[in-house]
Amino acid sequence: MLQRSLRDPVAKLIAPLVKILIKLRISANLISTIGGVGSTISALYFFPKGEFFTGVLWVAGFVIFDLFDGAVARSSSKGISKWGAVLDSTLDFIENDDPLVPLIIIAAVAAFMVSYIKARAESLNIVCDGGIAERSERLIIALVAYGLHGLEVEYAMAIGIWVLVLLSIITMAQRMLIVYKAVK
Repeated sequence: MLQRSLRDPVAKLIAPLVKILIKLRISANLISTIGGVGSTISALYFFPKGEFFTGVLWVAGFVIFDLFDGAVARSSSKGISKWGAVLDSTLDFIENDDPLVPLIIIAAVAAFMVSYIKARAESLNIVCDGGIAERSERLIIALVAYGLHGLEVEYAMAIGIWVLVLLSIITMAQRMLIVYKAVK
């Protein structure tokens, strides 16, 4: 997670808390799960409501768990497990050097904006249903892409992310047009 130059100082800083977690018998896998699930739920709860600052604080709080899972695994008597390594990388989802990272961020922001536009419009008593890719369509595309990627279908993830980006941006524009027409 951290650049190599920061790993040693951070490891020394968190070492006392790592010892406490091990004494409390809190596993690295539990830490990974809480961090991954907590950050996802926080993002899905706060960002579509437009509570971006609060959402960032919650997501950041859960992302910090990623500092501890590996340290606890290395320091515990159980050590590092293959299951834990897969769990951690799955919950981390993407590597920093993955060329799809910018597209995934754009897809996520666009998807949040699709929901935000609808929520904001409805708060002003404007019906804002519609668009080429509502939530269920976007979810299906993401799940199919991720599933095919898991089956090692070449380029499935890249194609799925590109489709999500394009359809989410189109849906944002469609929803803005719905709002524009409703107020004119």
